[in-house]
Amino acid sequence: MHRWIAVACLLLLSVVFPLAAQPWRQSAADELVAVAGEQRLVLLGEMHGTQEIPQLVADVAERWSRSGPLLLAIEIHASEQASLAAYLHGDGTPAQRDALRRRPYWSVPASANDGRRSEDMLELVEQVRRLRALGRDVAILPFDVANGVSRGAEWRDRAMAACLRHAWDALPDGRMLVLTGNVHAMRMRPAHAPPQMQTPMAVDLQDLRPYSVDITALAGQYWACRSSGCGPQPVTPGAQGGRLDEAEAYDYRLVLPRFTIARPVAVEAAADMH
Repeated sequence: MHRWIAVACLLLLSVVFPLAAQPWRQSAADELVAVAGEQRLVLLGEMHGTQEIPQLVADVAERWSRSGPLLLAIEIHASEQASLAAYLHGDGTPAQRDALRRRPYWSVPASANDGRRSEDMLELVEQVRRLRALGRDVAILPFDVANGVSRGAEWRDRAMAACLRHAWDALPDGRMLVLTGNVHAMRMRPAHAPPQMQTPMAVDLQDLRPYSVDITALAGQYWACRSSGCGPQPVTPGAQGGRLDEAEAYDYRLVLPRFTIARPVAVEAAADMH
């Protein structure tokens, strides 16, 4: 009897929260969970604008939420807190997701999209909603403080660190999983950093003993903004994965097989829903 109950539960999970279909997702989630161990605060430094990283984060969130509370902090503007909370408490209907798409934060043209606004990130939000529907103790914290005009990179990183620290202080147990740009996740300012580079956000969190992971890939493209504009950017191959020494800016580097450009939120499609 117990065996059939277990099988039924697995079938339910496969419908409500699809299991990773691609082989890399299983192995990457296994690797990340294993190296993080019992760390409660884990920072994932990403290249914005990929399909793979939100999928990986969803898989890790599913695993860690089995054993206790999980707060997923994502680098989108804090003004989205109310809309995200409303979605997580909803039924995930197409109309509810369209309401998120129509928010000013998400519905920006491709020329102004730095890769964080994508259908893939919205799908990550949906996966967290499904976990809540299964009874998991999960929540999302949008922690960015810059929306358009900011007071500079140095101020922004310090303010984001303060936001995360405040949330950490309110989290008595469980884990905090932080998805942010790879520079923000650096635990130190690299010796070879250009003079204009800010002090990374993670530097102000070192007393909390975070575990910092750099996520890169062997090939592919991601979506990001450069001085020439916003659009597809090629992966720079050659980074070595595994544990890094104390002189490095991260504790660990996870290398995926490839990055695929994220699916941008279609402004026109969102507008058509009015």
